[in-house]
Amino acid sequence: MTSEDREIRPLSERLIQQQPVLLPGDVEEDILVLCVSEDVSVAERDLIPTMKRAGLQVDLVEANLQEPLDLCSKPYQLVLFDITAPNGLGYKVCERTRNACNVSVMLVLHGAARHDVLRGYQIGADAYILAPFDDREFLARLGALLRRRPARWRTI
Repeated sequence: MTSEDREIRPLSERLIQQQPVLLPGDVEEDILVLCVSEDVSVAERDLIPTMKRAGLQVDLVEANLQEPLDLCSKPYQLVLFDITAPNGLGYKVCERTRNACNVSVMLVLHGAARHDVLRGYQIGADAYILAPFDDREFLARLGALLRRRPARWRTI
């Protein structure tokens, strides 16, 4: 293999060797994500470390219909719902959140079928990913949602 051949590697090979980039350029402001999980231990193991390694600040709460999510006390730029059960609370809490405010919403669906994905979009999700997932794809999807938000947060 010549030096010329080595430089013309497929893009997929180059991407595999690189760390995931959440946002283009340097992030000058803190990005705060609210993670709402039906099973906090799963989120602590599978989601939170990846987001923190990417430089995101993450608050984790358990999905609960009795207490509304406090979205006004902090400038959340994204709400991530970790839905582990097909008929779990996550869908209902997500729908309430979407009806209450305009914040980007992403679903992490565990063991989901096609109708679960469609249900997620019907209740207001902007994006989803099926677990298990590749960390790079997860961060790329988060980054895509965050790029569509205004540079400065506005109070809802």
